[in-house]
Amino acid sequence: MENIPITFVPDSTAALADIEKKAGLAAKSIIKARYIKLIVRHIPNQRTAHIILTFRTREGANQAIKFSLSIASKKVYGRKLLPELSRCLKYHSFEGNHMAINCLKDHNTYGTCGEQHCTVTCKVNDPNIFHCTNCDVKGHTSWSRDCPTFIGK
Repeated sequence: MENIPITFVPDSTAALADIEKKAGLAAKSIIKARYIKLIVRHIPNQRTAHIILTFRTREGANQAIKFSLSIASKKVYGRKLLPELSRCLKYHSFEGNHMAINCLKDHNTYGTCGEQHCTVTCKVNDPNIFHCTNCDVKGHTSWSRDCPTFIGK
């Protein structure tokens, strides 16, 4: 759900029950709620933030998406999250179906520029220099949703 007033307390069972009641959902339809970004990372004077709601049933989630919800006295809209492909964060590949801890590659490859170094040492911020390690093409990063390899998966 997008643009939720930060006065909303996702851990509050009363707040979740209030959302369910106003939406005409069954009690305990919302299993949990959480802010996408930790509150401590919000910018000063930030008034809204995005949350993830987990519903007990598909029907409850679909109702929330179709008709919106009232959260902290504000009508808000949501959408289904797109699943992320798993990728090795050592060399940023969608192939191999493994995580960085189990990676057999000898070196790190940064997913923005395609060079052999860790994220913290990379200075590339020009989109023309971005290099995708999945399709071996310049112009986008390895995690871009515009990558032909990502689209093909």
